[in-house]
Amino acid sequence: MSGPAVAGLEGRVGFAITVPDSWFEIDVNPATRDDSIRVLVEDRVRGNQPMWDARQGIIRLLRQQARTAWEAGATYCASFVQPTDEGPITGSVVVSLVRGPVGATAEGDPAGFMLEQLKVVPKTEELEPWSSATMVQIPDVGPCARSYGVEDVELDGGAGYVRTVFMQTMVPVPGVNKVFLVSCSSPVVPLASELHDLFDAVSGTFRVVPLGEGGVSA
Repeated sequence: MSGPAVAGLEGRVGFAITVPDSWFEIDVNPATRDDSIRVLVEDRVRGNQPMWDARQGIIRLLRQQARTAWEAGATYCASFVQPTDEGPITGSVVVSLVRGPVGATAEGDPAGFMLEQLKVVPKTEELEPWSSATMVQIPDVGPCARSYGVEDVELDGGAGYVRTVFMQTMVPVPGVNKVFLVSCSSPVVPLASELHDLFDAVSGTFRVVPLGEGGVSA
């Protein structure tokens, strides 16, 4: 497992999440991402001549994706690629800090309020879009609203849609109406059940970290 990732919130709290060693973490911070992504790609493809020759294109693509993720509010991203005889199994987790839903407050039951807002689409066919909503207990965090299922995600530029396995876990930030959104996804829809189990395990490692106890500002 990797070490924690941390990001600041108004100088007070950050977060930590742990992913398997086989995953690779993509730096989205504008101050460091260009060099970090170059080193990441070169370390991964060194010794594989065809991939080494293509490394500049891979670096450009990852830098573009990191830029897009940061502009959308992401503060952390990790991905995986698992080769198989049937083709690669890919997926990712992204952590974003977003404003809480209108009408929610830091007091009371913010997780329950968010759960009530989540859309539910009954499952009709295994590979067709569907969504479910539930409340989960994350150790050292408490109750969190979660949405999961299969959805069609629009590609950039309106170039169509890709059917995607997804899981979004909403972690209320103590004391303010803000939410850590832990978003997991994969285009490998036939493995939806197995991927949901994996995403649940990764999301379950999420922790809110006081900056005075190991967290750092973003």
